[in-house]
Parts: sequence; structure tokens; C-alpha cells
Amino acid sequence: MSEEPRKLSRNETHDLSMIIKDRTKVLRAHAEEQAAACLADFETKMATVYTFDQDEVWKKATEQAQRVVIESQNTIAKRCKELGIPAAFAPSISASWAGRGENMLAARRTELRRVAKASIEAMTKAAITKIEKQALDLRTQVVGMGLLSPDAKLFLESLAPVEESMRALDFGEIEKKLEKEQQLRLADRRRLYGGD
Repeated sequence: MSEEPRKLSRNETHDLSMIIKDRTKVLRAHAEEQAAACLADFETKMATVYTFDQDEVWKKATEQAQRVVIESQNTIAKRCKELGIPAAFAPSISASWAGRGENMLAARRTELRRVAKASIEAMTKAAITKIEKQALDLRTQVVGMGLLSPDAKLFLESLAPVEESMRALDFGEIEKKLEKEQQLRLADRRRLYGGD
């Protein structure tokens, strides 16, 4: 004969409900902390400046490019002298290392930051929703352990848990969203101004 599970007393259900409530507050705070950490990580990645000499392949490629530039500049200077062009007015050629790529442009950083913040906000809301749903599920189970009626238990058990989670921010995903938005704006401009 199977033994009935023990019922919780009114005090036990109250105490467990209070613990669940407190735990929910902590988990919400953790989700907000994670959101702030994601944004800080994004800002760090976006602000990173790479130097040509921090990677051996980059250093070798840069040194090769500089040698070609010097040779080409010498050729240009020689030809300018033959043509009688004063050195002050002579054309020149150069190469430089761009240590931030397109992130050196303030407008690009602003766009990326906007998309990152929106993505983080969406993830935070999803995480908080998950926390709230799980807290409700736990409180429901606690209340169910104090109920005698099978119908009341069946009703409470009908709530299903949610399987969502907060994840790290994907920089590539943000760039794709931004590119898609830019394409849509461009298509709108073309329609508005009679382009293709």
C-alpha cells in the first residue's frame, strides 16, 4: 500500500513561500547584474584597440606593407623630380594600421551600442519572466502540498515551467541585426526618392 505524501502545515507553507519570494528577489537582481556585465563586456570588446605588433602574423604583414610603401614612395619621389614637381607639392603614398576597424567611427559605435542595449534588455526581460514563472511554479507546489482536494491539486499542477535562459551577447548577431536595419532603411529611402 503506497503511503500518502505528507501534507505541509500552514506555517510550513507560509515559511516556504517567504523563502521563494526572497529567492525570486535575489534571482531578479542577479539577472540585472548579468545584464550590466553583458553590456560592460560588449563595451570592452567594442573599445579594444589591436596593435600591429601584438600578433606575429600582423606584425610581419605590416612590416611587409611598410617596405612596399617605402619603395613605392621612393619611385613616386623620383618621378616627381623628373617631372619638376617640388617636393612640397609632390603626391605621396602611405599605409597605416587601423587598430579598431570600423569601431573607430563614433556613429558605428553608437549604432552597435543601441542594438546591444536592446538585445540585453530583451534577454533581461526574458530572464526575469522565467524567474517569475519558476517562482510561481514553486509557490504553487508548496500550496499544493497543503491542499487536500485532488481537484485543487490538479489545477495547481497544470502550470508548466519555462525553459528560457539568459545567454551571453553575440557580437556577430548584433552586427547582423544592424546590417538588416540599414538595408531596410536604404530600401525605404529608395522607395521614397524613386530609386530602384
